[in-house]
Amino acid sequence: EGMRGDAWSRRPSPNPDGQLAVMRSEVAALIANGRPWTLFGDNLFVDFDLSAANLPAGAQLRVGEALVAVTPKPHDGCRKFTARFGNDALRFVSAKTTRDQNLRGIYWKVIEAGEVRVGDAIRVVSRP
Repeated sequence: EGMRGDAWSRRPSPNPDGQLAVMRSEVAALIANGRPWTLFGDNLFVDFDLSAANLPAGAQLRVGEALVAVTPKPHDGCRKFTARFGNDALRFVSAKTTRDQNLRGIYWKVIEAGEVRVGDAIRVVSRP
């Protein structure tokens, strides 16, 4: 079901590859510039390297008690992101030179459900 209370599970045909939206905390703080992070619409903000080199599609991670997998679905800025943060923010997260860093974030799907709490460790279990 994804995260409790999230709209993902209420969609007519929820795509598991877009189950959990994840973004790096430091990038969110830079772009938000003091505004609430809830504007992003992401499920989790993490202090973890989300780059394609570190977390290719198929990588599995233990996050708190949950086991998740990185999906191949790109997490690009959308109309809502642009409306909330502007064209400069969209260009920043989408720049070709840093696209592999996944500055807008990545998607995870849940393999094994479990509790995840603020401050829980994230550990790479496997990489393809």
